[in-house]
Amino acid sequence: MKKLNFFYRKKNQATNILAFPCNAFIKYNCQLLGDLVICKNVIEEETLKYNISLKEHWAHITIHGTLHLLGYDHKNKQDAKIMEKIENKIMASLHYHKPYI
Repeated sequence: MKKLNFFYRKKNQATNILAFPCNAFIKYNCQLLGDLVICKNVIEEETLKYNISLKEHWAHITIHGTLHLLGYDHKNKQDAKIMEKIENKIMASLHYHKPYI
């Protein structure tokens, strides 16, 4: 993950998830969103660091990455607020804690 993060984002550290959008159509005109690469080790470390359940954190990170594939980002405060609100709403709908307050 560290190598991928450096190659694609020029950040020399591991990250919990990378999203690679795709604009291709497959059979039956179903659009591919792209690929998510999730680092199990980082996810596990974060659950300990933030005292959250592994299952809940996997759900959150998967939602987070999928939102990136859908075009959302958090490069500035306004965009981050929008993305966090959607993540909170989806997590609550799954009966998980809201990751952002």
